[in-house]
Amino acid sequence: MSLVQTIIVKPSTHFDTVAAAALASGLAMVHADLSSDPWSAWLGGSFTKSVRRVKRPIELERIRALGLTSTEIAVGDAVALSFVPAHYEDSPREISRLQVSGLDLARERDRFRRPGAVAPHIEINTDVSMSTGKTAAQVAHALGAWLLAQPLSTRWAWARDPGLNIGEVGFADYAAQGPDDPSIITIVDNGLTEIAPGTATVRVYLDLLV
Repeated sequence: MSLVQTIIVKPSTHFDTVAAAALASGLAMVHADLSSDPWSAWLGGSFTKSVRRVKRPIELERIRALGLTSTEIAVGDAVALSFVPAHYEDSPREISRLQVSGLDLARERDRFRRPGAVAPHIEINTDVSMSTGKTAAQVAHALGAWLLAQPLSTRWAWARDPGLNIGEVGFADYAAQGPDDPSIITIVDNGLTEIAPGTATVRVYLDLLV
């Protein structure tokens, strides 16, 4: 079984939930020793993420009480905890029993902005239908890819005051602007859930910091 980074969310609005999950995942990466396992092995694969939700505050308290190494952040009323990559079968029951599917919230707007010392710009492909949970994992992929492409000084500046800018746009120009543009990293999904393999889901601009 491959390694997976579990991200647990107490959802709020669509974008607050997506942003909280991505920020928690990214902050965990910055503070980890990525050259050592399990991080190194996870990054050497497809760096799979699993976004699971709690429905009640008591469930979140039970997760915290496990004492596992985690990174927690709140965005608005949404809360996210990300964990060290692990095998599915090694997850405590309190985590493995949490629901993966069904996390889909109404889109109340078409963009999100969290000011910070550095704010990478990520775009979601509106040509693809994705749930909130799927979108959160994809935006987290993009943020992680952006972090890995930055020098350590930029990573640490971002981690001290993490910003994030998320927009929505159709990727009709994907073939022309995506993989051939070195300033853009496009995330192409492996098709395990919701969408077909090879689908471009999100993209992040390496040089556009807003």
